Formats: sequence, C-alpha cells, structure tokens
Amino acid sequence: MVEAHSAIAGFLRVRREAAGLTRAELARRAGVSEALIQKVEQGTRQPTSTALAALFEALDVPMQYREHAASVLQPELTDIPYEGDIPEQVELDFLNGLPYPACYQTLPGLDLIAANDAYLQAFPGLTPGVNIIAWMLLDPIARHVMGDWEREAHFMVWAFRHMAPGIATPERIEQITRLCRDAPDWERFWSTDIPPTEIRRRPTRVRSLETGEFIRMQVQIFRCELPRRQWWMYTLVPALGPE
Repeated sequence: MVEAHSAIAGFLRVRREAAGLTRAELARRAGVSEALIQKVEQGTRQPTSTALAALFEALDVPMQYREHAASVLQPELTDIPYEGDIPEQVELDFLNGLPYPACYQTLPGLDLIAANDAYLQAFPGLTPGVNIIAWMLLDPIARHVMGDWEREAHFMVWAFRHMAPGIATPERIEQITRLCRDAPDWERFWSTDIPPTEIRRRPTRVRSLETGEFIRMQVQIFRCELPRRQWWMYTLVPALGPE
C-alpha cells in the first residue's frame, strides 16, 4: 500500500510539472498550502479527501484516475474479494457468443485471460497468457493492425505506470517492466504525460484482415461483477457515428 500511495504522490507531481505549475501556483489554484503539496509529493503526508479532490480539480485529473485513487486510498470501502482466477465455461461461452472482438483482461497490467475468435483474428499473436502491453510494443503486427497505435500504446503504458501500484503485485509490475523496457518507445511513453482531453475514449481503427481497410471501432470496457473477477471485459464494436 505504501507503493500505491507513493505512485499517487508521483502522479500529482508529474501532472503539476506537465501543467507548468510551481507548487505555489498549484497551491493558489487548489486553495491548499504550498507546504502540504510539498509533503504530499515527497510522500511524507497523505492528504485529506477534501484536499486531494481540490488538487485533482486544479490539475484536471481524469475521472478514471480519481476513481483509481479512491479505491487505493479507501480499500475498506471498495475492496471486494475476487472469486477464482480461471473463467468458467459459461463465461467463455458468453465471450465466444459475441460477434465482434472481445476478451477478458486484467487492468491496468493488461494480461490477456481469454479471447473470442473475432479478437484472435483481429490481433494476430495476441493469445491468452500474453501481456497486451508487451504485444503492442514488441510485436510488429500491432502497428500494422492498429490504426491509432501511437495513442493506444501510450495510453496503455501511462495507465500501467500510474495505476498498477496497489493493484498489480510488485513482482508482476517488475516482470512487465522488464519485458517492455527494451522496446524503442517504452521510455518515451513512460516518461510523458497524456493531456486530459486525450484520456476520453474515442473510436480506434482496426485493420480488417479480409479487406485490408481500417474499420472504426468503439471501445467498451466492463467490470465483471457477478461473479466478481480480477479481469474486465474489453469489447470492440463498429462505430456508426460521425468521425
């Protein structure tokens, strides 16, 4: 849990620096003391929920990260035990019954648990047991089939860096980091922030292996609640709206 708190403190510092704000300027925007910001960034003090909300608002922190921080800082309210670590047949049948690419994956570590045929065909080489971040960064086919590879890969690395502590085990974080750090784009994605306007999920383009043309697909991610699982369901459906 200490690592998770340190990751949140580091995230706040990165957001402040990316916004070009001094601690004094952020303090004025958020209505808190500069000394508090210094202690929070140094990890010597945990802010109250009110102060943290003010800092998040002043730094325009995306809602996904605010929810993550709440689950890490108040685990007694959000920590529900998972049931098992292998999909049951009924869950696999449901996945395979979907006509478009769909899979079960962990977040934010992005280990692929299971996938339907449409997913396996859309993303060659990305099979259960493979880490999706590693596939995106190391398998050349990823750049070929993903029309928005740069945006999607950067978002994966960004989310993993800031949200894995406190969720994934330190050992798994180290394994994924060691696996990916030799990729040419790893350090650039790891060390650069993503503007808040780019966090919102937008349609992504996936190449059709039949026609060779890109298809605009809308990403949807769902939490598995009954039974509660450690993985989430990721789906892609054709985006019918205007570009």
